[in-house]
Amino acid sequence: MKIFFFFILLISTAKKPVEFDLGLPEIQAVCKVVLDDGKIIEGFITFGTGGYEYKYRPNGFCFVHDDGIKQLILYDFSFSLSNLDSYASHRNGTSKLFYIENISRRYHQEPNTEFDEEKNTLTITKTDVKKYKLLDQMTIYKKLPLDLLVGYSSDDQNGKTTIDVERIRSVELLKRPSEKLIEMIENARKRQSESEKSEEWVDYQAPVWYHEIITDQERINYLSRFF
Repeated sequence: MKIFFFFILLISTAKKPVEFDLGLPEIQAVCKVVLDDGKIIEGFITFGTGGYEYKYRPNGFCFVHDDGIKQLILYDFSFSLSNLDSYASHRNGTSKLFYIENISRRYHQEPNTEFDEEKNTLTITKTDVKKYKLLDQMTIYKKLPLDLLVGYSSDDQNGKTTIDVERIRSVELLKRPSEKLIEMIENARKRQSESEKSEEWVDYQAPVWYHEIITDQERINYLSRFF
């Protein structure tokens, strides 16, 4: 399945000079949020930013408990955040739910090297630092910009919408989005493809989509290794 990644890179750099190591592609998803009052909000989210060294930086949620323990519920292929009343500590008011934005570095981590002259040994230590920003609001997007990457575009281009986390009843990554949302994705891909013919997108790599990946268990098993 490693061919999958090379195939994506090949498409994104065809007929162009290869000047950048683009790492893994972004994963985006169609998301359904149900609020306490029954209102439903659907849109696009960044499932996880692609990185180098075959790592993803997924966003998600975090319960902060009164004893200081922080319980991460990150996006992955089996993600589920539903019926928040079932979380006893949340129901009893002894924990608070936050949306978390993964702000970990996407680039290669510089290893720390130590040389012991007496023993004539060299120790190389690589640390994968994960950093999250806790927010009271979840971000969801109603539009797709020209490059399809919602997290890096202006609010006007991506239709950025925020949802107060305290109003959320459940969050679902849709395996079968509505025809309307699928059509939005296909139209955005078409616009990007037409633009690519007249412009040089050297460092561009299109995102892959959760609802397209989730139907292929072999692909899921492979991608899950990089979280």
